[in-house]
Amino acid sequence: MQPSIRRFVPAFLSVVVLCASGAFVCTVVAAEPALVVNLAGKFKPCPGAPPGCEHIMLRGDPQSGPFQKVYRFPKGWVFPKHWHVSAENLEMVRGTLVLGSEGGREQTLRPGDYAYIPQTLIHWGNCPEDCVFYLSVDGPDSFNVVEEKQ
Repeated sequence: MQPSIRRFVPAFLSVVVLCASGAFVCTVVAAEPALVVNLAGKFKPCPGAPPGCEHIMLRGDPQSGPFQKVYRFPKGWVFPKHWHVSAENLEMVRGTLVLGSEGGREQTLRPGDYAYIPQTLIHWGNCPEDCVFYLSVDGPDSFNVVEEKQ
């Protein structure tokens, strides 16, 4: 091989590998645009819940599959013992939430804290101050209250 070709071959092969791997040219097209929601003034009463529960529906359909919402509750709000058919991913945005679950201890979540609640896990909680959290649910919505034995 001539000296000039010897320098060219490694560079050429590098470009071929980068192109084949997709790192050199990106041809991926998103299925939908980015979603940006200004939460101010968008909260609505939660259907079927006592006054004080407010939410903003972000994505998905709670009746049929995964969804994402932001919830807001006033100081003193109590979540009774309950469970869901789908797992929940919760991230605190504002305030505090005291969360308890069967087999676990009560824990206080503050802004930036994350909680994973597996499907069918019995859990409960309260908001000692006004609280706002983001909730992503990986399936249809349900709220199954656990009756306390007397």
